[in-house]
Amino acid sequence: MEDEWTRQTSVGQLVKFTYLDLPKGMSFLTAQLAGHDVVYSVMLRRAERPFTREAVERHFEYELPRISD
Repeated sequence: MEDEWTRQTSVGQLVKFTYLDLPKGMSFLTAQLAGHDVVYSVMLRRAERPFTREAVERHFEYELPRISD
């Protein structure tokens, strides 16, 4: 499964998230603030599958400003 979406933070910044299932039960997650070169990423082994968008966003909650509902 592959998914890509954007969300707005509480301070109005856009964040692009991606989620990709990899072979052998691994998953690759990314988050990038709009206009920034830095991409936060994580590769998880034996990850819960499939991830929900909310679960992907939770993985980056300490690196990113709060996501708006």
